[in-house]
Amino acid sequence: MTRWADERIPIWVPPVVGEALDSWLEAYARRLRVTASEFLHFLGLPDPRENLMVRRLTGRERDVLARTTGIPPDELATLTLEPWDGSVVSIDPDDRSLGRPRAWRHYGNHTRYCPACLHESQGRWQLAWRLPWSFACVRHGVLLLDHCPKCGREPPVNSRGHVLASQPGICLARMGTGIAIRCGFALAEAPCRVLPDKGLVLAAQHSINRTVLGAEPHASTVRQQAQELYALARRTLRTLHSHLPTAPAVVRTVLNECGGVLPTLVIRHEGNDAHNAAIGTALARVVHEASEPAHSELLRWLLDADRDRRDDHGRINRLQDWAPAGPQVTSRVLAAVDSELALLSRIRYGSATPAPAWTALSDDHLHHRASKTPAMLWPAWTMRLLPASGNAPALLDGFRRTCATFLMVAGSTLDQPKAAALLGNSNATRNRTSLDEILRGHDPTPLVSTLALLARALDTHPTPIDYGRRRAVFHDGTVELDMNAYQELCRRHGYRRPGVRQIQHIRWHLLSLLLGANPGNSSCAPFWQSEFRYRLQEDLQAFLHHQAAANLAAHGIAEPVRWEPPAHWLSRSVWPGIPPEAVDPAAVSALAATRRPAETAQELGLGQGHLQLFLESTGTTPLSLPAQRPNGPGRTIPRQGFLAPLQLRELYEVRRLEQQQIAALAECSTSTVHLALHEAGIPLRPRRKPRELEQSISREWLENEYLHKRRSPAQIARELGTHGQNVYRLIYQWDIPRIGRGWVSNPFATLDVLLSPAMFSISTTKDCLPRLRNIVQLPGHRNIHAAEIFLGVSPGTIRAQLNRIESTVGFTVLERTCPLATTPKGQDLFTEANRLLALLDRHSP
Repeated sequence: MTRWADERIPIWVPPVVGEALDSWLEAYARRLRVTASEFLHFLGLPDPRENLMVRRLTGRERDVLARTTGIPPDELATLTLEPWDGSVVSIDPDDRSLGRPRAWRHYGNHTRYCPACLHESQGRWQLAWRLPWSFACVRHGVLLLDHCPKCGREPPVNSRGHVLASQPGICLARMGTGIAIRCGFALAEAPCRVLPDKGLVLAAQHSINRTVLGAEPHASTVRQQAQELYALARRTLRTLHSHLPTAPAVVRTVLNECGGVLPTLVIRHEGNDAHNAAIGTALARVVHEASEPAHSELLRWLLDADRDRRDDHGRINRLQDWAPAGPQVTSRVLAAVDSELALLSRIRYGSATPAPAWTALSDDHLHHRASKTPAMLWPAWTMRLLPASGNAPALLDGFRRTCATFLMVAGSTLDQPKAAALLGNSNATRNRTSLDEILRGHDPTPLVSTLALLARALDTHPTPIDYGRRRAVFHDGTVELDMNAYQELCRRHGYRRPGVRQIQHIRWHLLSLLLGANPGNSSCAPFWQSEFRYRLQEDLQAFLHHQAAANLAAHGIAEPVRWEPPAHWLSRSVWPGIPPEAVDPAAVSALAATRRPAETAQELGLGQGHLQLFLESTGTTPLSLPAQRPNGPGRTIPRQGFLAPLQLRELYEVRRLEQQQIAALAECSTSTVHLALHEAGIPLRPRRKPRELEQSISREWLENEYLHKRRSPAQIARELGTHGQNVYRLIYQWDIPRIGRGWVSNPFATLDVLLSPAMFSISTTKDCLPRLRNIVQLPGHRNIHAAEIFLGVSPGTIRAQLNRIESTVGFTVLERTCPLATTPKGQDLFTEANRLLALLDRHSP
């Protein structure tokens, strides 16, 4: 038997399970027929503060109570709020004052209560009733009360200032000033709201008791769980007041469980009563738990309320308000609004992926990812992402540089220029234009999802190449080319003696091998680059690869010359483009030996861009050199570039360029072009006889084409097979009125179609074609902002283009309804525009 200590009082009053310290002290004092203050004075605590002691005991208070009552110090601590300090309540370590709680506005100074519990325990108060997350009694299935139904005040537990011992279970609120008169209402008889046994409110309290109040108090997961639920509760309570008519059924269910009355809403804050906490927490739990049946419906309601409060330019800022709701809820929110986000935001948050995330990676993390990424996306991955109709090689470099930049944007807070700077890219706007042009009319979802997932894969997989180091080490001044070995290669295979331009091409290609991207920052590769790679022979390719390896070794870099992330990093079976695995290298090699790039691509069902990327990613080379036309008399070096026979024939006979124009392209004299035409056996177009041009057309015809149809002299000259200067000469000679500064040619003039007055006025404005191509796609979109996202243009572009067209024609062409719809006049204009654009595309060379 345990010995009774000498200082321990002989009467034993143990605390009940879950009781608060001040409630136990009051019960002890009542047993001794004294007040709590007298009891504590007797124990040796001359200045007792029960309201402070129930928060945290000082060392002396704990020692005195343990010595005199026989309650162990550890058990005394469980009667205070100290175990929840830092997670549910905030207690100042010096003066024990209560700070702003992490959730709700119930500070713990007062207590809620369950009348049935007070009746059963004969007026003993539970400590958990002081916590802001306690709003229901799971034992009796009722909503806790905050106030005394008689006096309307929050009932205090201790009887501080009272001259008589307290009575169990009565309201001790003061009923006057200067005298210690108490309310005295029997709180056990207070009416309360009975909650359904299987209802959402009781389920929420059970969940809170298990995950927040019953878990390890100082665990970070407890604080995180409470913060997420509280953020969602606040959002649901505010939305409840502003969007109740559109609320889903689950909202009505929770309201009915709590009496069918809307909770009070304090301006800019949530209420601090059990009614608010019960409704807010029950609905927050439905949103937080994806397994709840009404989860999707309730989340959609909250998002719709957000949309009503947003403007077209503030939507992404509103999304930041969801971050406190936790990563799981934020991920579901981002997935739900994916179609409304701009292209850069979709990549930033990975909203089109299975696991969107609101993250903000550190600078060190992004620099590490940049070291794994070349300035241009790897060719094989570009093949997979490039739409099948993306056949414009001139846009390819800009597309690849933008895709690589987007890898830096994923998971970061960087804008596009800053992300591009990590890779040494500039001209971010021009590169983005190339990507937008390629994606025009295509769904960007596969691209944005793939890039976001590829960025995450780069973070989790090691890579054998440090591209950041290569960008710092290798440039045109540091790359070494073994000229003796190159000249020996040329001699052995009978190649022409290398000239300055040929050496420049070789060095450029060598540097691109080392960097994994084209040298420089241009959004468009040199014109000769694709032809050079297409004609690259196996022995020359091996030589370049060997030279690249030698440069790496010279700088002490033990890395492979080139590398690409394997396709199995991403489990995708269908790509928007053409994967390299779908192309037969043998077929490409055989066709490249005898066909031009465009012919080879057409034969294989590829775009020229895909063919160029395939050659770069696989290193496929032609089987043998294409047959050369015999050199002309006195010439031993075959013509190259624009003066090569096949290229020259296309420029002169197919595209009908003048010799002066070809000379400008080839950077040579007109006499050189004339000689090259003779060597290639291309017959010259006969010169016009004197005054033949004047005799072949009339003044009226030229005036109609130039002045009324608004055709440029260059367009007229191409039709007549002459130079534009000759057309200008006739305009001056015949004294045809000349259009002044700001003149714009009519792009539809060559179609020989009669334009309506409205269309004619549009056709004579600058950049009318891109403006019309955008505007005709607007009907059917939810609003102009959604159309801008679909078309991939910057905010405000479409609105400005639409306003320009309407001001030009003088009437409204599009109703700003939801969805957008054309006016009767606008429908006629759109029909004409679609017909003209189709004719123009059909007649384009």
